Amino acid sequence: MSNITFAEMPKASPRPAFSCSDPIALRLNPPPPIIDVFDPIIRRAIGNILEHSSPSSIIGHHRWCGTERDREAGAVLCETRLGYRPDVGRIVLTSSTQSSLNMLLPGLVGDGGVLAVDELTYPPIKVFAARYGIKLAPVRLDDEGITPDAFRAVCEQERPKALYPLSTLQNPTTGTMSLQRRHEIVAIARHYNVSIIEDDIYSLIPENAPPPLSALAPEISWYLLGLAKSVAPGTKVAYVVAPSTSEARRLFWPGVRATFWMTAPLSAALATELVEARTLFDLLHAVRAATATRHRLVHQHFRSMDYRLGAGGLHVWIATPPGKTSVGVATELEHKGVLVSTSDGFVIGDTPVPDTIRIGLGNPATDNILESALTIISSTCS
Repeated sequence: MSNITFAEMPKASPRPAFSCSDPIALRLNPPPPIIDVFDPIIRRAIGNILEHSSPSSIIGHHRWCGTERDREAGAVLCETRLGYRPDVGRIVLTSSTQSSLNMLLPGLVGDGGVLAVDELTYPPIKVFAARYGIKLAPVRLDDEGITPDAFRAVCEQERPKALYPLSTLQNPTTGTMSLQRRHEIVAIARHYNVSIIEDDIYSLIPENAPPPLSALAPEISWYLLGLAKSVAPGTKVAYVVAPSTSEARRLFWPGVRATFWMTAPLSAALATELVEARTLFDLLHAVRAATATRHRLVHQHFRSMDYRLGAGGLHVWIATPPGKTSVGVATELEHKGVLVSTSDGFVIGDTPVPDTIRIGLGNPATDNILESALTIISSTCS
């Protein structure tokens, strides 16, 4: 048993007080702070880990795809979304959704291949595509996400090897596919033999999100469930559920060591402890409550505005006033001390750049700071 106690450990320095001269950063969309819940749970979890395992046994070696115990915990967590517990052989632990994509895109699509993506999507996809010589084929969106007709047309014309969708709380538009839409997309993917790389990172905060596409078509799906948007960005753990054990081994094991995809052993141990102790679900409950509070502030301040905010969402998609562009509004807000994301960074290919901005709700340290930003945005965009 370790002799280390948390009473002996140095305390982190307190966050500096907010001042009116500090810009309010809303470009990122982490979960809102839940310090009173988060800190005791994490301290206790780390204490439990050190009480039952020596530090050298935890961080003295790579955990590669995760230990059997890590992958069993991943199966438990993924079961909450998939509706069944996947075999542990199908599960791979990685350091993030980004590192998962860094392995999956070259492995499934490859140089010269085509990846179908939402016409507005997670910006790093463009970086990965350029890195690996992948062509991106944008698929038109509506309020729910990609449309079946548009996806079918892309499959006919571009013959993509894979589809990268954000089916729940789409980034940046906040749309969530209905169950019927999910069945339609899955049927098209099966018909054209298109693999699905599903990023479900925003799905743990909403309480009634529809089942993932991957639950409807596990044999063609690579399911990604990261903890960055539901627990904390610094957890650096994501779970990949492959279509089969052999496919998981083909893309992630036993080699491919010259990359950064493996999760740090202590991060893996922490995630496993949180799942096994069920305290991860206490964290999710607290994040839901904090997110709901911030949603109420948005609805209160944006009553006269055109905006979209999905249930449980961490970001808001806001139309700019007539005659104003995304960049113009973002520049105006920056001069007033609020930093927001412009829409051009999310655009794929020749998709028209919408006159919208995206704001994240979780980054401000307090609700009062967020409310100050919302007041400024409302006066600018109403």
